[in-house]
Amino acid sequence: MSENYRPQQEEPEIISTSQAVNLTSTIASLSALFALFFCFADQRSRAVRRFSVQSVGLGAIHLLLGMVIWILCEVLGWIPLIGGVLRGLLLLVLTLATILVIVLRVRMALHAYRGEAHVLPVIGQALRRFE
Repeated sequence: MSENYRPQQEEPEIISTSQAVNLTSTIASLSALFALFFCFADQRSRAVRRFSVQSVGLGAIHLLLGMVIWILCEVLGWIPLIGGVLRGLLLLVLTLATILVIVLRVRMALHAYRGEAHVLPVIGQALRRFE
């Protein structure tokens, strides 16, 4: 192999060149509540809709996970000694999931600001149906 060999990186798909659309997509990426608003309010821009659907899906999964962990903490918390340990482990899982959601939102916002297409890992393709 030559010294100058570098694996080719795929060029990202550009879905928007308008700065207004990019900023709106960035706002939708950072907040599930704003994204839910943009899902219904902005019917003209496919880029805004794409990031809104991805953001709402991510927020819904995070909310659902938080509710399941809360219920499990309440149920398992009654078990003496072991319940406290299980509650601590569940809260650690929720904390790690929250950190992951923040990282995913920042990545999504960065792509939105640049006008590049972005699909969330694991759930992104399933969410594309709702665009």
